[in-house]
Amino acid sequence: MLIVKMKLFDKESGFHTNLEVTGMKFEPIEGFLPAPPPALNSSFTNWQLSYRGLDDVKSCFSSRLTAGEVVYYSAPEEAQAVKAHLNEWLNSGDREWQPIRDQLISIANQSQANQSNPAGQEIHVLLDVPETNLSRFPWQEWDVFKNHYPNAEVILRIRNPFSKTIIPPQNSSKLRILVVVGRSDGINTESDLEVIQELEKKGVEVITLIQPSFQELYQALFESYQIFIFTGHSSSQEDGNIGWIELNNQDSVTIKQLSEPFKKAIDNGLQLAIFNSCDGIGLANQLAQLNLPQCIVMREPVPDVVAVAFLKNFFKEFTGNKSLFTSVHEARNRLGALNQNYPGVIWLPILCIRESALYKPFTWQGLLKKPLLKPKIILRFILLLFLIFILSIIKITIGKDPPEIIVNPTNNLANYQESILTDVNTPSGTFPYGGSTTWAKIRGLVDDKIKQKFPQFNLVYTEHIRLPPGSGTGIQMLLNGQISFSQSSRPIQPEEYQIANQMGVTLKQIPVAIGGMAVVVHPKLDIKGLTLEQLKGIYTGKLTNWQQVEVDGPNLKITPYSAPRGAGGTVILKEHLLERGQDFGPNVIFTRTPTEAINKVGNLNNEGDDGGIYMASVYNLVGQCSVKPVPIARTEQGPFVAPYEGELVPIQDCPDQRNKLNYKVFQNSEYPITRRLFVIIKEDSGLKEEPGLDQQAGEAYANLLLTDEGQKLIAEAGIIPVKGP
Repeated sequence: MLIVKMKLFDKESGFHTNLEVTGMKFEPIEGFLPAPPPALNSSFTNWQLSYRGLDDVKSCFSSRLTAGEVVYYSAPEEAQAVKAHLNEWLNSGDREWQPIRDQLISIANQSQANQSNPAGQEIHVLLDVPETNLSRFPWQEWDVFKNHYPNAEVILRIRNPFSKTIIPPQNSSKLRILVVVGRSDGINTESDLEVIQELEKKGVEVITLIQPSFQELYQALFESYQIFIFTGHSSSQEDGNIGWIELNNQDSVTIKQLSEPFKKAIDNGLQLAIFNSCDGIGLANQLAQLNLPQCIVMREPVPDVVAVAFLKNFFKEFTGNKSLFTSVHEARNRLGALNQNYPGVIWLPILCIRESALYKPFTWQGLLKKPLLKPKIILRFILLLFLIFILSIIKITIGKDPPEIIVNPTNNLANYQESILTDVNTPSGTFPYGGSTTWAKIRGLVDDKIKQKFPQFNLVYTEHIRLPPGSGTGIQMLLNGQISFSQSSRPIQPEEYQIANQMGVTLKQIPVAIGGMAVVVHPKLDIKGLTLEQLKGIYTGKLTNWQQVEVDGPNLKITPYSAPRGAGGTVILKEHLLERGQDFGPNVIFTRTPTEAINKVGNLNNEGDDGGIYMASVYNLVGQCSVKPVPIARTEQGPFVAPYEGELVPIQDCPDQRNKLNYKVFQNSEYPITRRLFVIIKEDSGLKEEPGLDQQAGEAYANLLLTDEGQKLIAEAGIIPVKGP
């Protein structure tokens, strides 16, 4: 099982973010996520109000949740707005957030390609957030998770302030479940009970308390159970720290009031609590403080049909020996059948877990009775403890431990601190390299400067004898041993990781600069700009005439052009616009070089019409005279952001005056389609005592570009440095 851990810390104007993965060779990285935009907070509140206003949802509200003023929102529209604003926020392209996004995609790509990660091995995401509002957002709707982690569940981390060791299940001849049916006016708890009692056919002992008194529940919790289930009314404070359950018409109790018996139940081996009730994040947080490993709760009030469907599907998966993570994921996804009646209902169930529980897989079979240790095994264990004791005495007698070697997990090339080129050690020899056409400006200025200062470090730009230049071609040449390292304008793809794994090598990508994708059309084409959704329609073949794009648009056929498949621009275009498994429409024409596409769109040779469109690197397109770059917006509401400074330069004034790249909109993440430029290195298998010369050359080249001097040279070349202000 692979666990991707994303931890957010409070910071002014946003959240400092750490990303790491267990079970795979990826160095932890750091980034910064800006605060949620007001539009996301507003749309989420509107969705809550509209969802809670549904008749079936209102009937299951606790009396503690008082109704406010009557509001009129459309639940389906507000749910769509939440998804749109969530993706706008998490796909902002902020230069400090984009490394996190790119790394998430790289982890997913490599996990798919890695032969040591066989089909079916699980990968899940642990979200560790500092405030409850963040945990209420439907993170699983982020397109990075939907497209690259389709089978992963987004899990919420809950904390025990004392870091207590999790108590494993006790040996028992029968699995025991305690079911508490609380105050349930407006809720049909009988259906929930029927689902749970079906487990008795599997040999489970189900103990049921129907609207018990406080004293009855208090006493019952002193027994041994593996699973606790509550169905009825419950709720939490807005901050998510305090939760309570309503036992009957008189008794409402907090977890704090039941802390002693719950502690006893957990000490006796209670492993999982399920609250098939309203607003349970506060319940999960309080039970974690009592040392419960994991808890399943609902973010919002749950209609009867939803509560029953989730419980039924969860136990169907879990008793089939699926992991807890997969069982929740499958049961939650199956709620999609109810999403039409209850928009956003698929967001409600959430698995809350202590981090230490991640490494002790929780399964149905694991709860069954385990064989007792045989006397011989016990004797061997005692002898082993005795041996450890003797060795510890010897160590104390002889001397102290050797000094501890501390490895800084974030000590990667992106954190390289040297400021001038000559501080970097370079190998001697001739090193061919190549790849993305976006790197042409860097090759023209920065690489020449490197050659002047390091004549023994002979860099030779090399193109493929047959294939067009590009990111994909460069990585292919690197894998084939034709170049020492490659230059790429997009991340490594799953199939490239897979080829590397089959060869017994590892590919590594190191970001050194920031780029973006510009969209150009014929200069005479009169359109104010394009949204990402319109671009998607154009490149999938749904929009084929410019009149479909704008009401007053010209009656012209749209002819979309693209770089070759595998090129950086094509991969980024698919990543930003298309859904998982979706491909370009049959109308897309793939060109060999940017020059060829520019000539087609600009109609310089009178071979086409004026309706062409092309997407490629901003560095290759913004200053061109024969095509017009257009502003881009994330949504219809805008804003439309141009990749150039000021007003568009008229075609007749070019080349004496050209459009200039607007660095600011890329640095502050206003422009919707941004990306990073990478140095790609092929690492050796690790059997050698030191890296080979090719790997040394690639690492030295990346180090040179990441010095202060190297970053300044990148800026002088007209490229946005990754470590800029």
